[in-house]
Amino acid sequence: MERVELETAASPATSEAAPHPATQTRPLDELQARLGVPVVEELLALAMTHPSAVGEGIERTLLSNQRLEFLGDSLVGAVCAEYFFRSEPQSPEGALTNRKISAVRKDALASAAKRLKLGDYLTFGRGEDIAGGRDRHSNLSDAFEALIAAIFLSNDWAATRDWILLALNEELHKDPSTLIPAKNRLQERTQAMGLGVPRYATTQSQPKLQWFASSVFLGDDLRGQGEGKSKKVAEEAAATIAMRWLEQTATVGEDAAVLTILEAES
Repeated sequence: MERVELETAASPATSEAAPHPATQTRPLDELQARLGVPVVEELLALAMTHPSAVGEGIERTLLSNQRLEFLGDSLVGAVCAEYFFRSEPQSPEGALTNRKISAVRKDALASAAKRLKLGDYLTFGRGEDIAGGRDRHSNLSDAFEALIAAIFLSNDWAATRDWILLALNEELHKDPSTLIPAKNRLQERTQAMGLGVPRYATTQSQPKLQWFASSVFLGDDLRGQGEGKSKKVAEEAAATIAMRWLEQTATVGEDAAVLTILEAES
């Protein structure tokens, strides 16, 4: 995909700290046309500027999408909370909380960002771009939140709420049990069964490869093992195995074979 090199508005000192030019793949007026709501040009450009495209220190905050991300995070949370509160009048607080968590988690927002192809419109520093930053979930979810803030500052609450509900329609209607992390589900289940809180033992098994191994214990009993490219992935894999044990074991305390799942971060 062809990329356009941009000059960043940075001071001479900043330029020395970030020698590689910023890169962008597609023009922002194309994104503007796809959004369905008007966005102030400067705000849209700021929302699509990753911190790697600017300098260090205060410039990294003021000239990137970090401040917009902060506002957008609160906006999307409020919209989803109101949506579930109104659409599920019989649900208790805990269920509503789980529904909201499932809709606003990083992976969910990244999925919405992918449907909008936000990665194609983001401006990155050359290094982050080469390292696969356009597909990184954290970058995509941050850009999605920043975009929401830009929409809000360019319009009003009602227009922003309607846009969020449309953009997250798929996430809002998914079965939350398939979206809540296995660690969360495991802890809820074990506490309900009187088994206490799961305990994780995680080590970096292959430092040079950034590979981690995790074991999860219920009391003194090993109930799952997992591996992955990060501590989070390894523990999630171990929790997934422990959940399978809980589902397959009819009697609490019955011995079950410890399974191992190898799960790489997507």
